[in-house]
Amino acid sequence: MLRILNERVLVLFALLIAGLALLFTTFGKEYADVGSAHSPVFFPQIILSMWIGLSVLAIGQAILQGGSAPSVFGWIGLVVLALAALVYTNVLTTYGFFLTSVAFSVLSLIVFRVRSPLMIGLYALAVPGTIVGLFNHVLKMPLPTSPFTHWF
Repeated sequence: MLRILNERVLVLFALLIAGLALLFTTFGKEYADVGSAHSPVFFPQIILSMWIGLSVLAIGQAILQGGSAPSVFGWIGLVVLALAALVYTNVLTTYGFFLTSVAFSVLSLIVFRVRSPLMIGLYALAVPGTIVGLFNHVLKMPLPTSPFTHWF
């Protein structure tokens, strides 16, 4: 019983319920009939479905591990990430997606105790760069750009 009633399982269960609630709000909406891939809820439904699936997997892993998994970061890390997310969402449209995402990625990786400068640099540049390439050039859905350059 202690395997199910620990903090990690309860937090993951709350994430699962939030994902399910958000997914259920996307059904039954009336939009112009332009095909399912052009519906405004198509992309959120895919993301929420992955959120739910990952939550279920994480709950299973947390139950199997019991309380033996070490804490990822403490309260200070949580506060730093929450403040960074707040700043990130407020400056995203001003300074562009790429620059703010690189800065947020670097800070997040440091909080999560990734210490390899090579891994931090590669991840912080590759993930936002891939997202910019995908949205701006493949999907033709432009992300906010920087006031310093139109490239990103």
